[in-house]
Amino acid sequence: MLAPQQPVRYMYNGQAYGSLEEVRAAMQGGGAPPAVAATDTAATLDLIEKILADHPKRDALIDKLFTQYSGADGQLQQNELMGLAQVLSAQIGIDRSFFENVQQMFYRFDFSGDEVLDIRETKKLIKYLLKEERRLLKPDEEGATVSTLVRKNLQNEFELGKKLGQGGQGAVYLAKDKHSGTARVVKFYEKSGGNSCLDDIKDEFELLKRMDHPNIARICEVFDDYSNIYVISEPYSGGDLVTVTQKAQENGVPLTHKWLGLIFLQVLEGIRYLHGKETMHCDMKEPNVMIADDKHWDAPHVVLIDFGMAKSFSGTRAGGTPGYMPPEFWQCQLWTPKGDMFALAVTFWSIYNFKQGGPFAVPDAPPYQRIQQATCCQPMDCSKFPPGLREIVQQMAEKDFRKRPTAKQCVESSYFSTLSDQEESEPLDRGMIQNLVKAAERTATQNLIAMEIADSKNLGQMKELNRLFRQLDKDDDGTVDATEAVEVLTQFGLPQAACQSVLDSLVGDDGKITYSEFMAKMIASQETMSASTLSEVFQSIDKDGSGTLSRDEIEALMSHKHLAKLLEGRSSSDLVQEMDCNGDGEISFEEFRSAMLGNTSPSKAQAYFAVGDKAEYFSASYGKWIPCDITDVKKGHVQISVKPGAWLNAQQQTSNLRTPGSGKGAGRGGYS
Repeated sequence: MLAPQQPVRYMYNGQAYGSLEEVRAAMQGGGAPPAVAATDTAATLDLIEKILADHPKRDALIDKLFTQYSGADGQLQQNELMGLAQVLSAQIGIDRSFFENVQQMFYRFDFSGDEVLDIRETKKLIKYLLKEERRLLKPDEEGATVSTLVRKNLQNEFELGKKLGQGGQGAVYLAKDKHSGTARVVKFYEKSGGNSCLDDIKDEFELLKRMDHPNIARICEVFDDYSNIYVISEPYSGGDLVTVTQKAQENGVPLTHKWLGLIFLQVLEGIRYLHGKETMHCDMKEPNVMIADDKHWDAPHVVLIDFGMAKSFSGTRAGGTPGYMPPEFWQCQLWTPKGDMFALAVTFWSIYNFKQGGPFAVPDAPPYQRIQQATCCQPMDCSKFPPGLREIVQQMAEKDFRKRPTAKQCVESSYFSTLSDQEESEPLDRGMIQNLVKAAERTATQNLIAMEIADSKNLGQMKELNRLFRQLDKDDDGTVDATEAVEVLTQFGLPQAACQSVLDSLVGDDGKITYSEFMAKMIASQETMSASTLSEVFQSIDKDGSGTLSRDEIEALMSHKHLAKLLEGRSSSDLVQEMDCNGDGEISFEEFRSAMLGNTSPSKAQAYFAVGDKAEYFSASYGKWIPCDITDVKKGHVQISVKPGAWLNAQQQTSNLRTPGSGKGAGRGGYS
């Protein structure tokens, strides 16, 4: 089933060779390192460690070989990948048996489902094989730790509440953040057991934290201690897909094909996003799809959880849950992105047929031979699905994974695209549009606390904001760009010029805004900036409890992964200077509050000064007014030639900046 369709060819330095032996001979003539014998475990392990550590050199070598093998289309077919892998093994000096599994892995890393690999997919495949070989060669190390994760004391950070579940790797608890009072979920991952690759766990969790989409669980934080790794995420109060139909009926919501279809569409959009990020879920089933809250049963917002966690810390893939696992896993331990599609077909079938576990879940025990037989041989009866959906699920359940559609193809099918069009045609909430305008008007300094406020919220439970984002994100890639957003907003009666102006300010210089950035800006624009709210945020930033904010504390706040873009290139020194009205190098609460509420009339300052204007700046150091030029203006702040790189806020302009010869500061002389 997995045999290559064409013979393998070998390329080295732009020349074609008939066999790998000829390639090795050519390499030896050029001084290439001899291959390490397969039995020389220590030498092979040492070489793999060096290759993994020197990723620029590894990437450069793969880039060169990829160009030679992929040809004009820039894509690798299976036989081309096999040739590349074997030449790579010869060129780096590893026995060619090292890459013997590459033929099967080709399908695992074909995330686009087009039966070719691009350069990103190829690099991920090679890195995976290197790490797998290291895992097999490296003996277990007692007392291994994950030095790259932040180490914290769980009891100091969270107050554990109700136990939500117990899995093979640890427990799950509802908890409260002791610092903010925010509700969270804490999941334990035990370090005991097969820990020979604990140094790889950082990559796994960094991947989880980078996921940023409305239908993907938000990972808030990851840290460890000597016993466990702790993954902190949002809590979701609506239960999972196991109980979704029952709870909907209890809340008076009729079960219709459209209602279920819109739930399935969100699940597919989440899987499409994961696959677009070269990530597989590997354990799709009803319990791993959560309903964000227990209030909006007419249109539930769903979130995928536990993605990527089917891979154990020993590096072996558990492969999901019997009954949902695809035939190719039972046959050759292969899990591909198309395996997620098979598991989704079982999940959808289970809901329509009111039978958790799917059609292949028969009474069985390890090694689950009866379930394996049913999965590989028994067809799935899709008669209870409505026309359109029936055909899609039938294709998703194909025994040959290569015949299954991708998540993208399912979302774009006539059945789901019709549902999507109906959802997107519903009018946008006018209040949301007004908040969109307000969000675009916020200054970079005010955006300093946007992420701090957003982090204390449960994004998944903000139905209207999530709906707005999904309508604006037409290609469902987890970002909104100005072009697609203008198209949507103009459909609802907003003038195109006004839309363009708002979005240009909202999305920033690169023309895009991610889900978390969008939600943070929108939440901050709606938040009532009361003294108590600002006081809570101020105290959360003031880590040393001094009552003032230092440059170091602002810098620590700016380390948030999404904040840099919202601050439009400002440094911590810029922000301190902009908020520090009395010039003492620290930001008091009153200065902070004034900046957040915009009491310094930035719009008037911006209207008064323009780039290229002549001005005079009062220098406290020299005790006199110094001629200068206005070099930049942005949202009420200006830069001047005599203080390059420093931004002056409106209050500083009022007291320290004036038009030449006016004898007055800008505010008193121009627009007070």
